Amino acid sequence: MSFKYRYDDLTWPEIKDAVARNVAVLLPVGTIEDHGPHLPLNTDNLIVEAVCFETARRSNGEVLSLPVVPVGLGEHLMGFPGTVSVDMDLLLNYVAQCAISVARHGFTHIMLVNGHGSNTPLLDFVGRRVILETDALAASLMWWNLLRLDPDFIASFRESTFPGGAGHACEVETSMCLHLAPEKVQMDKAEDYIAWYNRQGATGFQWGDAFGAGPVTLVEWTSTFLENGVFGQPTLATADKGRRIMAEAANRMVEFVTEFQHRPDRPRVDHHRRPPTSPLPEA
Repeated sequence: MSFKYRYDDLTWPEIKDAVARNVAVLLPVGTIEDHGPHLPLNTDNLIVEAVCFETARRSNGEVLSLPVVPVGLGEHLMGFPGTVSVDMDLLLNYVAQCAISVARHGFTHIMLVNGHGSNTPLLDFVGRRVILETDALAASLMWWNLLRLDPDFIASFRESTFPGGAGHACEVETSMCLHLAPEKVQMDKAEDYIAWYNRQGATGFQWGDAFGAGPVTLVEWTSTFLENGVFGQPTLATADKGRRIMAEAANRMVEFVTEFQHRPDRPRVDHHRRPPTSPLPEA
């Protein structure tokens, strides 16, 4: 039996049936921003939506994916022409309303899948809002963190230096684009760039990479530490690496969905000796 995997391809009676089957829902969130001289502005959207659609396709009817929310928080990237950004409060409320709408139809397991690093703290808050305001569970994750589950996987493809060889328009994202949409990639214009604070290696308080970071987070105006809009080494990218990365991310997401859907339903407990005069919010 074949299943539709795009949430918006279903009819309303099919949505009703999906709720009855306890199907999980993915909500990918990306943005439109600089990705160096060699990748298109829609790189984050292209990748995160593809990861979610492929996850849903491989799930055999256990997962549906919404289309990507295409504009995220990118004000700090405005030094690079073409970037589009929305206010952080607007983004938080917008994504929360999308997820809460899904929960109101009866879906109880929602995953906010991030394709753009600066969306991360906001999507964490979205997950909390969904849990506090509905009876659904909402988890959030950065898609490429799924590549860290197998301790040997990153080493199997990565050639870029650590830290700083992977992060933005880098070996990972460029490989994914070469796999997904090679016609959009201009490899003859790809330029490696290691941010100044990574050139000393993984020492001190501030250093960063897609797969690790120092203890201090400092998000500056991007143009102050990237000369060409690249954070890493895209010249090491290949379509084969992208194919393997996509398969690993989608397979791991399917594994997580299975675990997520069987998470025990643990009841809330009120430990007050007497009911508070200001009642706790209803579940």
